[in-house]
Amino acid sequence: MSMKLKIDAKRTALLLLDVQKDLVDITPGLKENRVVENMARVLATARRRKAHVIHITASVRADFLDLPKDNPLWDGLRKKRQLIIGTKGAAIDPRVKPKKSELVLNKTCVDPFLTTNLDQALQNADANTIILVGLWTNYVVEATARHASDMGYRVILVREACASNSIENHNFTINKILPTLCYVVDIKDVLAGLK
Repeated sequence: MSMKLKIDAKRTALLLLDVQKDLVDITPGLKENRVVENMARVLATARRRKAHVIHITASVRADFLDLPKDNPLWDGLRKKRQLIIGTKGAAIDPRVKPKKSELVLNKTCVDPFLTTNLDQALQNADANTIILVGLWTNYVVEATARHASDMGYRVILVREACASNSIENHNFTINKILPTLCYVVDIKDVLAGLK
């Protein structure tokens, strides 16, 4: 469904959420749906229009002392030794590589507002609108949308620039949950609306 958007780039922050090798490697449907390429298209337009760009990563110490304990999601990371700071698996995908001028904030939980200074960064940018792209839809994307919308930000999610740990989880979240929290829009509308 097409939506006519007006997005003031000067007061907008694009958040690229957890676009890291360990997650890219295990996320179904990324290649077929060109999800990371779509993220790169949104990023290129945001940069051209002078929107603020913030990269969010989820990376932890090799001893995992900075992770929540007794949590099935993080227990899986521990077992597979994924997203460890400084490893190739924790690196941001080169297709959306940060510029030196762009913030990279690292979190050690699902919600980036909790273990980073994301809110301060958004205030510093004078942002009132947030555009979300990232991995995984039913984890960091949903958590960020919930928190940001509760804080009064206008939240826009780019439908073709998100994916999840399963197609079913992605579809349920993007069709049933997120439309109640934010604007779920097509990439063409975001690219056209950024002014």
